[in-house]
Amino acid sequence: MLIHFVSDYVRNPELQQRASEDPATVLAEYGVTLDVQQVLRRHDRAALLKIAQDELAALVTQLSQHDDKVLFWGEPNIKVTSVSPSTAKVDISTSLTVRGRNFPPIDEARLFFRLEQSNECVIGTITSITTNPSGQSTLLGDVKLPTIGLWKVSVASVGNPDGAGVWDGDFKVTAG
Repeated sequence: MLIHFVSDYVRNPELQQRASEDPATVLAEYGVTLDVQQVLRRHDRAALLKIAQDELAALVTQLSQHDDKVLFWGEPNIKVTSVSPSTAKVDISTSLTVRGRNFPPIDEARLFFRLEQSNECVIGTITSITTNPSGQSTLLGDVKLPTIGLWKVSVASVGNPDGAGVWDGDFKVTAG
């Protein structure tokens, strides 16, 4: 694979020497196809980046097929730091903003509400999730809660519901 070759090449002076003396043999040892070798000879940076991206995506996809976990970096450490607003009326849809760290992508995330008194659970609707490079996340969503009381709010990954981030505060539902 090209990405294995590049990774080793930039860190290994002996490989750099061998590759300069006999590039075809070294590239073949890494399973770099003749088509990719031609791209290397043309110095086609855009094509090389595309090939490397495709190879990396294939590797991550292959790894993530093991119990929905990417084995080498583990589960994300999801944290919920705030929910706004923190109150709602019973049986009325409420739009809310949930902030925290390391929220999963929207297609892998779940927004849960659990009534403290009875453990009744409701799944909220997620409209969007954004996470910046430092891991700060913002979730926009809606929920309609059927019971008056104090609810716990959490964000979880579909593949790891036990690793949910739970807000320390309470989401209070009052009479309409």
